[in-house]
This record gives sequence, C-alpha cells and structure tokens, in this order.
Amino acid sequence: MRSLRQRLQAYAQEHGPIRVGLVGAGQMGTGLMSQMERMDGMRAVAVADVVPNRAQAAFGEASVPADLVVCVEESDSDPVGKANEVIAAGKRVATHSADLLVQIDNLDVIVESTGVPEVGAFVCEAAIRAGKHVVNMNVEADATIGYLLAQMAEEAGVVYSLAAGDEPGSIKEMFDFADALGFEIVMVGKGKNNPLNREANPDHVAAKALAQHMSAKMLASFVDGTKTMVEMTSIGNATGYAPEVRGAHGPNCSVKELPKVFVPRADGGILDGRGAVDYAVGDVAPGVFVIITTDQPKIITDLNYLRLNGHGGYWALYRPYHLANLETPITVANVVLDRRETLATFKRPVAETIAVAKRDLQPGERVDALGGYTVYGMIEKTAVSQPEDLLPLGLAVGAELVNSVAKGEPLRYSDVVLNEQQAIVRLRRQQDRLLGYK
Repeated sequence: MRSLRQRLQAYAQEHGPIRVGLVGAGQMGTGLMSQMERMDGMRAVAVADVVPNRAQAAFGEASVPADLVVCVEESDSDPVGKANEVIAAGKRVATHSADLLVQIDNLDVIVESTGVPEVGAFVCEAAIRAGKHVVNMNVEADATIGYLLAQMAEEAGVVYSLAAGDEPGSIKEMFDFADALGFEIVMVGKGKNNPLNREANPDHVAAKALAQHMSAKMLASFVDGTKTMVEMTSIGNATGYAPEVRGAHGPNCSVKELPKVFVPRADGGILDGRGAVDYAVGDVAPGVFVIITTDQPKIITDLNYLRLNGHGGYWALYRPYHLANLETPITVANVVLDRRETLATFKRPVAETIAVAKRDLQPGERVDALGGYTVYGMIEKTAVSQPEDLLPLGLAVGAELVNSVAKGEPLRYSDVVLNEQQAIVRLRRQQDRLLGYK
C-alpha cells in the first residue's frame, strides 16, 4: 500500500489538492495552514475570521503569496459565486464570514478552529447541512453536542471528526491500537501542561500569554482546568469511559508511575475499578496514555521482555507528545480519502463538562467566555449531571444568572436564563430529546 503522502499526491494529480475551508485563523488555525502548505495534496483555500484582516494575515504567515489571496465578503454581488471562481482559478479566499465560507461549493472539508462553543456549533451544523465533511478542532463544542453532530453527519452521508493531534484524538489512536490487539483497556488519560489553578483568569496569565503569543483567555482556560475537562469529556464519551469523581482524580504522577497509580485500588492504585478517564499532573504532560492489562501468560511474558512500562499486571502505553494543529492534516486526509474519522461520539454520552462558579455570582450577571472571570469547567458523570440538572459548560456562555451561586458550586439550569438564540442551545436541546432526557 502506498504511503499517505503518495496517496495525497495521487489524489492531487487526479482531482487537485484537497480543498480545505478553515474557520478561525488564530494561533491554531494559522499553524494548521502553515503545515498544509508544506504538504502534498492539501491546501487551505478559504479562510474565515471575524477579526478584520486576520484571514489575510494568516495566509501571509503561512507563506502564501499575497497576490493569491482575494477578499470576499457577504456584501459582494454573488459572494458564493465569486468565491467559487477564485478557488477554481487556483487562488485563495479570505473572508470575515463563516456563514459565507460553509456555502462555498469548491470545498471538500470544513475545519473549525475557533474554540468558541457557539461558533463551533453553528459552523459544524451548517457544514453538515451543506453536505461537507467536518474536522472539528473545537473540543468545547464537541463536549456539548458531539453525539448529535456525529448522528447528523451520518444521516447526511458525510464524516464528522475531532482532529488528530489534540489530546482526545491522540488518545483515541492509542485506544484503537490497544483495542484492536485485544488488550483490556483499564483507563485512558492525559497529562496536564500547567499547574492547576481554578481561579485563573485572563489578568492572572496576561504576561505569560503575551510571551507565548497566546490569547490570555485561552491560556486561562488551560490553567483553570477547563480545557483538560472538555478534552476528557470528548474522549470519555467516544470510548464510554466516565470520570470516577467530579473533576477526576488528577494526581501528581510521573510517567514511570502511570501503571502503578491509574489502576484499581485493589491492586494499589487510585481507581475504584476499570473503565475511567482521568489526567495526571507532572512530567506526563504534554503526553497521553492508555493503561492496559491482559491475563494471557505468553503475552505477559512478551510485554515484560519488551520492557514496556509495567507494574503488577498493568502496562502503560504512553505517547510523550501531541502536535495539536500540526497533526490535524492527518485527520483531514483520512476523512476525505477514506471517509474515516479519528474520533466521534457514537456511544451514549457518559460524561459532561459542567459549569462551576469561579467566584461568587449574583443575579443579573452574565457568564463570560471560557477562560474568563465567571466560570470554569469540571468533568462529571452524565449519570450525576442529568438528574441534578447541572448546566453544561458549553451552554453557559452568555447565560444570565437569576440565582446567586457561591464560588466553587456548580451552576444548574434553574440558576440561569439561557440565550435561546444560540445554535448550541438549540442543538443541545435536540440532543437531549434524542437521548430521551427532556
């Protein structure tokens, strides 16, 4: 069988490069564009970003010559037709409008890279309804409505997938590897990059964010644990592995200690049993891991002979890196060439990221953005979040408080008035009906 690069070359010779439409030209989106420019058989040919001139700047940062970039806006006469002509002529489209971008015919796949749950919900739904494949880098949206999006895509005859390179996708690749080989998978997990501080907000991390060329809100969502929680929710729902406790255990743990710590208590670890999702703080980051076991004597002998990191009948499959946006083209290729997703939730969801008050909240206040000043995310079992009416984090942004919520307490649906104009609220209600919740 030919290599993936050879297959992309062959595809390009027959059809032209895979034509990618990208929504969100921030740090992640621009890095993705830059990587695709170094590859055979794939190009970002249309980019949308709400920030003025950001799409054009991202093309420049990705080494695309300025004379190949054409601005197209909804105010143009026949903007979709203009965009199709630009792409057919071998040039690139820069726009402010995600709505316009998903309507362009000359696109093979849409990549969502904004990190804003509401935008992710709108873009993924619109792309699926337009008959386009979707690669979603917006884990925040997936953790909220991923089950529905997977169902919608299947019914529409297109593929919906989270991306290789982000932790959920990287974990799923390891999970599928171990699962195919017949190992029992005890748990799945990831390392957390930053020391956990639930109170972190953009002011606290502003200097570090500036030094790292990051959005302060994005960095705050890492530090306050929100990003880890939504990532664990997506991989947990895709595999059927739920957290054992609210927020997961999250112990300090070295790579060497993984098969000692993330195993059942009966065998010296911290888990109640098998089938959990969790995370580790320490030198495990930025890696991902899967804990496996087997009772077959010859396989046990071989695992020990191969010096896999093991202890007491458990072994850790560990990958010390994830390249985030730089690996996303692998999923793009698999989706277009083979109609194969990296990760999607086809199982009944078992985990939820709920909204928790970052400080005392009062009636009349509105919940701000993830990584902001009002809430952070905590993973919880769906078996707990549903009967307790806990508010999914992805629905919280823009909601107005009608009750006081003390710092550290979860928000409930009854504590807020949701913005019913949001696509993510509408789609979550649809998902809940599909699951028989409401």
